[in-house]
Amino acid sequence: MNSVVKKISLFQGLAVAIILILAIISITFVVRNSIVSDIQDDFQQRVKDVRSTFEVLNESIVQSAKSASNVLSSKISNIEIDYSKTIEINSVRTPILISNGEIINKNNDLVDEFTKTIGAVATIFVKQDNDFFRIATSLQKADGSRAMGTFLTNKSPAFDKVMNKEKYIGSAKLFGKNYMTVYDPIIKNGEVIGILFIGYNFDSLYSILEQNLGKIKFGESGYLFTLDSKESQFTMHPTLKNKKIEDLSDINNQNIFKNIINQKEGVIIYDYNEENKKNKKITAYTSFDDWNLIIATNANLDELLHLNSILKKYLIFGGIGLIIILLSISYFIIIKVVNTPLVSINNGLSDFFDYLNREKNEVNLININSKDEFGKMARVLNQNIERTKKGIEEDRKLIDETINVLGEFEQGDLCQRLNISVSNPALMELKNVVNNMANNIETNIDIVLNTLEKYSNHNYLNKIATNGLKEHLLKLANGVNYLGESITAILVENKSNGLTLEDSSNVLLANVDKLNISSNEAAASLEETAAALEEMTSNIRNSTENIVKMARYSNEVTSSSKEGENLANQTTIAMDEINKQVNAINEAISVIDQIAFQTNILSLNAAVEAATAGEAGKGFAVVAQEVRNLAARSAEAAKEIKTIVENATRKADDGKEIANNMINGYVKLNENITNTINLIKDVEMSSKEQLLGIEQINDAITRLDQQTQQNAQIASQTQEVAVITDEIAKLVVSNANAKEFVGKNEVEAKKDFILNSKKLTKTLITKETKTNKKISTEKINDNEWEAF
Repeated sequence: MNSVVKKISLFQGLAVAIILILAIISITFVVRNSIVSDIQDDFQQRVKDVRSTFEVLNESIVQSAKSASNVLSSKISNIEIDYSKTIEINSVRTPILISNGEIINKNNDLVDEFTKTIGAVATIFVKQDNDFFRIATSLQKADGSRAMGTFLTNKSPAFDKVMNKEKYIGSAKLFGKNYMTVYDPIIKNGEVIGILFIGYNFDSLYSILEQNLGKIKFGESGYLFTLDSKESQFTMHPTLKNKKIEDLSDINNQNIFKNIINQKEGVIIYDYNEENKKNKKITAYTSFDDWNLIIATNANLDELLHLNSILKKYLIFGGIGLIIILLSISYFIIIKVVNTPLVSINNGLSDFFDYLNREKNEVNLININSKDEFGKMARVLNQNIERTKKGIEEDRKLIDETINVLGEFEQGDLCQRLNISVSNPALMELKNVVNNMANNIETNIDIVLNTLEKYSNHNYLNKIATNGLKEHLLKLANGVNYLGESITAILVENKSNGLTLEDSSNVLLANVDKLNISSNEAAASLEETAAALEEMTSNIRNSTENIVKMARYSNEVTSSSKEGENLANQTTIAMDEINKQVNAINEAISVIDQIAFQTNILSLNAAVEAATAGEAGKGFAVVAQEVRNLAARSAEAAKEIKTIVENATRKADDGKEIANNMINGYVKLNENITNTINLIKDVEMSSKEQLLGIEQINDAITRLDQQTQQNAQIASQTQEVAVITDEIAKLVVSNANAKEFVGKNEVEAKKDFILNSKKLTKTLITKETKTNKKISTEKINDNEWEAF
């Protein structure tokens, strides 16, 4: 230790040892972080690739569900609803829903036939208050019974879209099975009256996908698993399948998976408690919302960092050995220049790790040409760097070519193939699988395209052979074949309908001509009738006005008669009062006559007494004589007055009798006038009622005239429509004959329809003819008019 060289060697050895220890720690830390970062990126990318697989499968299932929904819509069409009639289902009165004249309520034949043909389940809902009610279904519950007679409430995710007259497509789990559902609203007169529902079961496809995904490994014990985000349940897992998160025994594990569901996407490293032992786990996860799934990877981080552990051990042991070597040969290290080789090695390793971490696209070799350990190390490192670089570049080229080819596949170009060969057996197997898959798909797609090209040229005679096809290719071939059969059936029906329409249009055209002529004649006759009724109405209106005037004059005569009767009554009363006064005068005259008689008696007595008195009574005798004369004059005057009063009484009695006769006459006159007025009122009332009736008849004739004019115009327009219909029928038959399909030459018109049309048209023409001859209240049945 007294030697400076030894001290320097020792100090340099210690310094190098410290540097190596720090380098080992740093390299281990950097490499670990780099590996962890690469693992995180790789796991995240792989889980996204798995999600892409789910998305492709989901799109295929959605397309199948849409196709099935279109088939159901084509089978159940011309839908009508009758709210006036109901059918009871599970104690609920549902309005009758009719498709092509057939009642759907409780009728499961249509949906069963659809399920048997297509394989998807179907349900028909009818609008019931604010919900929808199942009236026919092929969907079965877990116990095998039909899921009919239940409501689709506004809590369903499909409810709002259906009420907005939009189609809803989404996955759902029904009675333990996975379905891709399509809710297609039934719209009538701008309102949603029901729903056509189909459910496409994709459990088998999901099982196949689950089996294939279960084979994926991450490290030695890593695996792929999925979570149902709504049910918080494992749907795919090696040991926890169909188990809920809440059922896990460890609370920490529960919180980890709950956070994964809440965050939906990311990468986490955590301690997982398993069998009383903690394992460091890494999980990358992402969400697939269409199926409410969380797709996640799970791997043991220590397994993935095994290479780092080995590298750490190698670095430690290598460092220890290097320290011993450096301590033993420190003298030579001091003498010789060691800085340059170490720097070159360090730079080469750093450059190599940057290349491994994809921070650089190229790597530089370590430039050491010495034959010592540094030179050998450099050569070994350079050889491994070149070998690693070559393998990585080959793999990258094949991967890049695979990405390009798959990108072309995605755009629809199936002619591209992988041509690069690499030394990696797994990648070569992937290359062969991709090329074989492309060949198979391209061949079958070409067959389908050739068949569809023939279909586009209106040749529907060819079929696609289904031997050796499975799953989607088999469904595609069957779908194209079914398309050809469906188009053939449509063409047969079109030609048959065209022939039927052609025959019916000829009958309709001839009868519409007759109807047009009859309508015009009826319109002319009604115009003449309306004019005659108008003149009659005017005459009756004038007569009614005259009768009203007579009634007014009669009322005035009645007033005058009543006034004369009142005056006669007053005259009678006045005569009675005159008689009373005359009687009073007679009584007074009787008194005067008695007074005159007594005065005369007194004057006689006075004359006797005067004669008895002699001379002394002469003067008294003169007075008595004068009194007797005055009494005589009074008696005579009273007699004359009495005679006059008797005459006045007699005249008053005659006047009273005449007044009574006048009263009786006025009474009879009033009675006659009253009877006359009543008769005039009856005539007036009858005239008004007759005028009102005539005016109503006139209005009815006017309306009937307008309707007849409209009928004549409609008949004219119907004739034009019949001509156009005849031309369309000929065009339909011509277009059908221009296409090649099975049974084209055997198609005939529907004879029963033509016969019924002729009978109905004959009935209508007969009724129209009767109407033209005589105005009748007979109405033609509404169904006959609609059919006509």
